[in-house]
Amino acid sequence: MPHDKGRIYGSFKKICIPESELRSEAEILKADLLRIQSGYYEKTISECDVAFHIILLYLERRVKKHPFLRMGKKLPNREYVNDFLEVVRFYGMPDTVRYALWKWHLNEWDIRLIDYNPTSLEMLQTQSQGIRFATICWEEAISGKLVEGKRDAFEHLLHDLAHAYMFFREDYDFLGQKKFFKSMLVDFQHYQMYLENDPIFKEKFEYCISDMNSHPAHLQAYWNAIRKEAGIPILELNV
Repeated sequence: MPHDKGRIYGSFKKICIPESELRSEAEILKADLLRIQSGYYEKTISECDVAFHIILLYLERRVKKHPFLRMGKKLPNREYVNDFLEVVRFYGMPDTVRYALWKWHLNEWDIRLIDYNPTSLEMLQTQSQGIRFATICWEEAISGKLVEGKRDAFEHLLHDLAHAYMFFREDYDFLGQKKFFKSMLVDFQHYQMYLENDPIFKEKFEYCISDMNSHPAHLQAYWNAIRKEAGIPILELNV
């Protein structure tokens, strides 16, 4: 959990700020956030560009010096988004975010920007179709609050894009992941009774179908392990 008892953890901790500073930051960024939000709802800019502008907005606010690393090359004008994303590296975060944005902007990865936190079943349904959600929580961004008490709105978006990278990357077998999630969706009804009666299994099950992107062999191993732990007979997935 990135924010826990006043301490910050995780892959993005270098560019996170204390919860106590979020509200004042939100006041400073409010006008820009409202402008980007307007473009999102009026569909005057693409979903990918919305995410791109949000990331640049927060990164330039939080990193006073060198928020963008050039990797030995001159940075193109940011208005040329594809060229900019191909060359730039973002300070303080894994390159997964930049790469996912780039592939999204090239229309090679099917990422959809939504404005709410989807249910685990919604995530399972979309991933079974080869789609990955990324969420921008406008209310929390504009008010300077944590999303579900865990991450600020900026990091929440980065987290989703990092997961999109893990979903679509070739060496993590995108088609295999899609097939796994499709099989999980088909067999979902077989586990309803266990989900209703076993909160520990439910928590791990929902993590598996909504917040775990890895090689299908790892997904299958985890799925087998949590069923064994819960004493649930292991049925073969419909593949």
